[in-house]
Order: sequence, then C-alpha cells, then structure tokens
Amino acid sequence: MKKIGIYGVQESTANNKVEDLYLIVDEQSICFVVKNHIDGTYIAFEYFENTTDQNGWNQLLGYLQNNSKLIQSFYRQVQFVMNTKRTVLTKSVSTGADAFYHNEFSLVVGTKMEEEIQLQKIGQDQVLVYSVPDALSTLLTRSFPTGKWVNYLSSLISSNHTDGVCVTVFNDYFIVLILHNGKPQFVNYFNRSSDEQNQYLVLNACVQANIQPKDSNLNVIGYSAERDVWMQELASFFAGAQMQHAPEKGIGASLNADYPNHHYAPYFIF
Repeated sequence: MKKIGIYGVQESTANNKVEDLYLIVDEQSICFVVKNHIDGTYIAFEYFENTTDQNGWNQLLGYLQNNSKLIQSFYRQVQFVMNTKRTVLTKSVSTGADAFYHNEFSLVVGTKMEEEIQLQKIGQDQVLVYSVPDALSTLLTRSFPTGKWVNYLSSLISSNHTDGVCVTVFNDYFIVLILHNGKPQFVNYFNRSSDEQNQYLVLNACVQANIQPKDSNLNVIGYSAERDVWMQELASFFAGAQMQHAPEKGIGASLNADYPNHHYAPYFIF
C-alpha cells in the first residue's frame, strides 16, 4: 500500500544518469529515495507499507510495478538497503573470515534456509554481517539488474560524525547506535514497547557501552511528537539533545512542511 509519494524533476536520461536510487527494505515497508549525486539533493521519495505474510514480497513487488512512479526511471546506480535486526556488527578478521562471520551470525541471530549472508566493512577493523532473503533479492534484481546490496547501519554510522548516542526511530522499532572516538561501540535494533521500557533499553545500552548519558549528547532521527512522548524524558538524562529532520533542500522542504513530525527523516541519511 502506497503511503506517500513526493516528486521533483528527475534529470537522468539513458545517456546521462545523474540520480542514484536507494531502495530501503525492512520487514514492514519498502522506500524509494532518489538523490542527485551531483548537487546532493533528494528529488523523490516513495513509501510503501509491506505485508509480512509469506507471499508479501511477491505481492508488494507486483504492486510496486503498477504504482511506483520511480521504478522505470534511469539511475546512475541502485542500492538495495537492508534494514532489519538480522544484522551483527563484529570485529574484522583476516584468517578463516567467512567461517568466523557465518558462525558469529548464526550464534547471535540464527541462520535461516533460503537467505544469503552479506558482509560490509565498517572502517578498518569492524564488519557488518547481515542476511538477505533469496526471494526478495531475486524479485528486486529482476526490476533492477544492476542493484547492489548494502546495509542501512553502514549509512547510519557514516552519517553520524560526532560521538554520542543516536536513536533512529521507525514505526515498530528503533535503532540505538553509540559512537565513541569515532567508532561504533554499540548498535542494536529494539522493538518498540512501553515508554518506560524504551527508555530503559536506551539507558541500558549506555551501560553496556560504558558511557555516561550526562556526559553525552543524544541525536534522534525520526522523532514524532505524537508517537514518541518517551523521547522527551529520555533527553533529560543527556547533556544535550537534538532532533534531526530531512534536509530542507530539494523535496525536503515540502516533506518537512507536510509531515512536520520528522518521522521520515531516517530515509534521508545517504
């Protein structure tokens, strides 16, 4: 089901491709984000709710073929961005790497049949290990043969330039990322729960990362005043807090005006 579509002017032609497509996938939704790679502005955004039944991917991709205004456009590059909790951040190893990463992933989240394990380096000494369902990969590649898989957390980490606690909020879950000395000390997905439990999960992550909230800044991406009342009290534990919204350039201005609660901001970190 299509929830939102905002469109600027796409300039790419078959011989002059200037836009990149980021196709962000989680267990509830698929988003199209189009960015002009020359001037860095976002020029189109579509958000589709997903279904979680077994045939959801087939149904959704069929729906996209008929209802997305962006699926047939020309793109310089296409990135499939996986954004699910079946992701592990671990240390980089040089010997026996594949076996190590597969074992680590299996221990932490468990392996499933009919999924492929993907790797993405984070800096010099960390690696993201994540999985992509075979059926999803097949369907997306059929529409975008040149598409390459990346992980949402890699973009989230590279878009945060200062130490502190970053909470990125989606409808049914949130991500806690803690950076110290420019490197990820902690990252995890949490299902949304009661206000008290949500606060506890963030503060407990600080304990695990050995940081003091009163000495750290809180950065919130995707804050909705109506939905995320718990964030106000959470902010009081930190030295400072900021709410990040979509950039004002390009389609961001109309997005921020029409959807002022910023909860689409997590899709504009690329």
